[in-house]
Amino acid sequence: MNFKIILLIVCCSVQWSWAQKDTPFKTTKLKLNWDAPDIVEPTSTSPGIEYKSILEKDDSYLKRYSVLKKDNQKTSVLEKKSDFKNPGDEYKNKLNKEIAEGSKVDVFFGKFVVNTPTLIIKTRDHMDPDGDKVRVIVDDVVVILVIELESSFKTHTVDLKEGDNLLDILALNQGLSGPNTATFALYDGNNNLITTNDWNLNTGLAAKFLIEYIKPIEKK
Repeated sequence: MNFKIILLIVCCSVQWSWAQKDTPFKTTKLKLNWDAPDIVEPTSTSPGIEYKSILEKDDSYLKRYSVLKKDNQKTSVLEKKSDFKNPGDEYKNKLNKEIAEGSKVDVFFGKFVVNTPTLIIKTRDHMDPDGDKVRVIVDDVVVILVIELESSFKTHTVDLKEGDNLLDILALNQGLSGPNTATFALYDGNNNLITTNDWNLNTGLAAKFLIEYIKPIEKK
């Protein structure tokens, strides 16, 4: 009886030993990897915006917008200078030239009507007085031989016939600087202004006027 029990124990021990050796389950130590993972910087496929400090020496990006330095820009077609000339410019240039050089022809200032048999003529030098002299002629007759022009007006009176009277104020010289620079003012016998103007004439040329005297109808 005891032998059977001992034999049973031995057999069980051997079987258990074989089971332990062939078991598929093995104990392995769990290894945890605590190393820090590699961090990969994200890359962007879209273009970035570069910001620069205004304190940086390279301020080329500011120069493009600086009001102190601007590149020459193409002129707009709306700002393109026109080749058309102002018709008044030609007359103005001609007038300025006559002022500087003096008119080379007689100047006709127009026809005027008066109701008085006399005409008052006032003349002076509209520039610095430099010895300019004029003569007054009515219908080819000298009525005032010489008037030396000064800064203030000189007054003379001439007689008129009924109808048209051709009045010439003739430049006798050009003074020291030239041309002859006279101002005239014409009044009727009642001291009403008819016309006034300036001229710049070379020697021997005249300012011409046609004065028509119409005798007023007498009241009955």
